Amino acid sequence: MRKRKWIYVQKPFEYEISCDKCGGSNIEWSEYEHKIWCYDCKIDTAGNGGLFDGPISIMVCGLLGVSFARYYLKEKIVKYPRSVGHKIKWFAKYKPFI
Repeated sequence: MRKRKWIYVQKPFEYEISCDKCGGSNIEWSEYEHKIWCYDCKIDTAGNGGLFDGPISIMVCGLLGVSFARYYLKEKIVKYPRSVGHKIKWFAKYKPFI
């Protein structure tokens, strides 16, 4: 498994992701790509896809309070999605003090 380079700013349960083993929402982004950490099962698991299982309308999600901003772990910066043509690209807005 490969280590993550970034995580979404919001917690996995805010994207309606849950543990695929126990169905719980006591989860966090795993240190590994495409995985979540379940505190109840104490394992890294794929989880269910939640919001990511279907087509995503970024504008509608934004109206509902869902953000797709990413926190890049090594650089310690937050990047926000922007539509560029038919693709989504991430742009840095600021560098946090942590």
